[in-house]
Amino acid sequence: MQRRTYPKNPLIGVGAAVFRDRSILLIKRGNPPLYGAWSLPGGRAKSDENLEEAVKREVEEECGIKIDVVDLVKLFEYIEKGDNGKVKFHYIVFDFNAIYKSGTLTHTSDALDSQWVDLDELHRYELTDAVIDVIKKGIISG
Repeated sequence: MQRRTYPKNPLIGVGAAVFRDRSILLIKRGNPPLYGAWSLPGGRAKSDENLEEAVKREVEEECGIKIDVVDLVKLFEYIEKGDNGKVKFHYIVFDFNAIYKSGTLTHTSDALDSQWVDLDELHRYELTDAVIDVIKKGIISG
């Protein structure tokens, strides 16, 4: 198993801007990096799955819902250094635009909370610039 902290190589992650009508799915992160921050659902890709399979699995595991993937909207890199100056986290993240398909929204131990948030209410949540960018690109491509 690859180490999440102080990895030898970057880890591959996936995320999804999941839309349902005029709402977007947000989760409150239950693991570092960015523990406790509002974000998009997602996680690490496994070696035996392609990126679309990975994002579908991660959203279902984290939130209990099924999605249809529309397209890739952003690729970005997250690098965080530890107090020792070494790279503590290094993820290459593929974010997809997706549409809610079925299921009842819940959250697992990977997420402290999950909510459907009206797009007009996003200003009430502290979101990173990267998350806001993915949401905006998802709206445009959807």
